[in-house]
Amino acid sequence: MATSKPLSVAIVGGGIGGLCLAIGLLRYSHLKITIFEASHAFAEIGAGLALGPNAQRALCLISSMAEQAFRHNATSNSSPQFRKAWFDFRCYVQGEQDSLDLGIINNETGQQTVHRARFLDALAGLIPADIIHFGKRLARVTEFGITDNSPILLHFTDGTTAMADCAVGADGVHSILRKHLLGAATPEATPVFSSIVCYRGLIPMEDADKALGKYAHDAYVWCGKGAMVMTYPINFGEVLNVVAACDRKTWNDKEYVVNSTPEQLSKDFESLVGIPRRIIELLGRPMLWAMLDHLPAPQYFSRNIAIMGDAAHATTPFQGAGAGQAIEDALVLSTLLGRARCLHDIEPALAAYDIVRRPRTQRVVRTSRDAMKLFAFTDDIVDGDVEKWKQAWRGRMDWIWDIDLEVHVADALEIFGQKVGCGCHVAKTADQGALKSESESHRRSHLVV
Repeated sequence: MATSKPLSVAIVGGGIGGLCLAIGLLRYSHLKITIFEASHAFAEIGAGLALGPNAQRALCLISSMAEQAFRHNATSNSSPQFRKAWFDFRCYVQGEQDSLDLGIINNETGQQTVHRARFLDALAGLIPADIIHFGKRLARVTEFGITDNSPILLHFTDGTTAMADCAVGADGVHSILRKHLLGAATPEATPVFSSIVCYRGLIPMEDADKALGKYAHDAYVWCGKGAMVMTYPINFGEVLNVVAACDRKTWNDKEYVVNSTPEQLSKDFESLVGIPRRIIELLGRPMLWAMLDHLPAPQYFSRNIAIMGDAAHATTPFQGAGAGQAIEDALVLSTLLGRARCLHDIEPALAAYDIVRRPRTQRVVRTSRDAMKLFAFTDDIVDGDVEKWKQAWRGRMDWIWDIDLEVHVADALEIFGQKVGCGCHVAKTADQGALKSESESHRRSHLVV
């Protein structure tokens, strides 16, 4: 039986995943949505953000306006021959004047990137200001009972509290809700160091063009022993975004983002020559990041609490898939919660989300670490052999990019229907048709040619 008052959903965290979830949930009048963001304004760490074809389709299925927010801020490769290129992979060899071509990997949309802060601002513009509460850093959670209709009390560090029928943790890699869900003392509750560090920096395109020439205007990955350098243009070609990663056995600093020095940067990439060496020299004094991810969680939900995005499956960035998985989470979770008509429906909805999303997202975490090993020639199998390397990457990303998201959502709705034991197959079919109609309509108006 439907509830006589709206079901309240608290989203803890206002990053890209949390905002996409809110946008998806706002379609449903029987849900009352509130966002609790720890910062005093929406803010994203980092600069460039790439979304693959799957993530762009997920945005479209969540909301055509959300997809437009991406497209209006997106930057593509500059060269016509790179229109469908994800990256051009190259490796400089000592003593050679030019780089060794490892091949170009293409996909449906090619490299599509945005500045994180601009994209976040555009998404925030789609959300009513009165449902957003800033300066709300979660401290702990109180659950009042073991039944599936008991409310949740969120305690914030400023001393305030908030009650909700359902809470979703979109609060990042150091998620408080993840710790609550899994138990703070469990190894899976806390992020782990991946034995990889990453330097990030932005180079004005004028400087990049002078130093790198044609290599400044499209997406490249420069592979080398124990290290890689990734570059792609952002801000409509005004800036070159740089991600330079290398292996490091330990991380001893209490902070996970620290200031670095040109000397340390040069030492970490001393094996690189040619174009990637020039890129490193242009970075100056970039910030150094410890790359964190999560051990696989045994579940992404309990009763009426769930986690999503980095809170559920933080990953290293070497497949460009982390943000896309958060957006996919938002699509599936918003559709399921949209079918929840009473308090008793929330737990089955979250259970269905967990069943369909956990295997896929945890595979992304595993294969992202493997991708860095391929980039750095440290996988002990391919180990830099050009033909083996090309073979290893042939079709490697297809399972991420080519997912049929309408079927993925339908699978989740089927599981939900089985768990609630009502006529949700009809609802599933209706939702699938609506998703397909919106997707096809919007694809016609934004066809990439």
